[in-house]
Amino acid sequence: MNLFKSISLVISSLLLIHLGCTAFAVEFQVLRPAKLNIPRNIKKVFIDPDLFKDTDDKLKIKTEVVVALKRKLSDLGRFEAIIGPPRGYDPNREVVGIIQGDIISGGEIDEGQFTEKAECKGSISGLVGAATAKNTTQQGLTVSRRHMLCKLPNLQSKLVESGVTAGLGMLGVTEHPRLDEVIRVYKYKNLSLFAQLNLSFTQLGSERETLAIRADAASFSRHVIDPDTFHNIRESGDNANLIWLWFNITPVAPVINKDIAIVSESNPGSYRGKRYSRIAPDIQNLPDDEKQKIILQLVNNTTAEFLKTISPYKAKIVAEIASGGNDKVEEKLEKGRYQEVKNILKGSKEPDDLYNLGLAYEATASTIEDYEDALYYYSQALDKSPGTRLYAQGIGRMEFQLRVANRLKKQTAN
Repeated sequence: MNLFKSISLVISSLLLIHLGCTAFAVEFQVLRPAKLNIPRNIKKVFIDPDLFKDTDDKLKIKTEVVVALKRKLSDLGRFEAIIGPPRGYDPNREVVGIIQGDIISGGEIDEGQFTEKAECKGSISGLVGAATAKNTTQQGLTVSRRHMLCKLPNLQSKLVESGVTAGLGMLGVTEHPRLDEVIRVYKYKNLSLFAQLNLSFTQLGSERETLAIRADAASFSRHVIDPDTFHNIRESGDNANLIWLWFNITPVAPVINKDIAIVSESNPGSYRGKRYSRIAPDIQNLPDDEKQKIILQLVNNTTAEFLKTISPYKAKIVAEIASGGNDKVEEKLEKGRYQEVKNILKGSKEPDDLYNLGLAYEATASTIEDYEDALYYYSQALDKSPGTRLYAQGIGRMEFQLRVANRLKKQTAN
């Protein structure tokens, strides 16, 4: 029990140091104007799958693109989005919009083999450190000829090993761990997926006019390692320098579908080391459910900017909370209890309180007057404490929001 308490104490201390340097922040949404002023008389938008060219859609994402466009347009509240060809309207009396375009998507997989040096440590701390390294990385563990777990250490594993050693020391136990070093190989796979959308927004009615054209692309890549493919090919025991010499003269860059990094000769009878000729097997592709999540991410990224072009949209704001004022408001700001903050800070003269009061007005703003109030409190805070970065940032956000206010009002007017 004391051993685990010692480990927990080390980790908790590090977390407290980290959290002590972290500023509290509040997150809220504001409405931003569309990049183009689409006529307000366009209420319906048709998304016709037949008008999406998908010859080069290797990932087959057309359905996801159409569904995402409809869902996002509906969520914005600007249009009534309809999947299908334009119909059910009188072109002489009504103006509607239609979205069409090209979809290009694909991907590639690059397979190879990598060589690395790992360390093996005996004793309890070595065992716990190896388990930590495995849990915090993709790597697999290998076992040396002296039956010690081998791993590529990281910061977490080193901290845990230090904690275990310290805990054992408190119990009067001194570790004298044995050390092995190994060179090992593993198979990897670089997976790359990409998508590009070339979309246009056209108004239909008594006249036909293309109002917006935009091309956006997104990509996803991942370096995938199969922990089961890790195998030692060279080992050395305590105080042996041979492995360092071998490692320095052997290619260690990723070797694409080559066996050059494998030691093909055996070295039987050597107490210094042991060689292997086992080659790691190929790894499998990503699971279908994970691949689907990646495709949805690509679709969301490629449609986002197009939608910002044709409709007002919500932007996420993350603003830092001033920590030197009334200590009752920080938690309330984090929980979104902005009206309570206004009541508490009303009439305050402290600069941090004035800033937090402006933050409460900004987070709840729905009119130009609300943003003007927020700007007033931010400016008052900066007047009392010139040069404070936090206060200047608040002023900058409000000046921008007020500059686009008239455009936003025109685009959202009924």
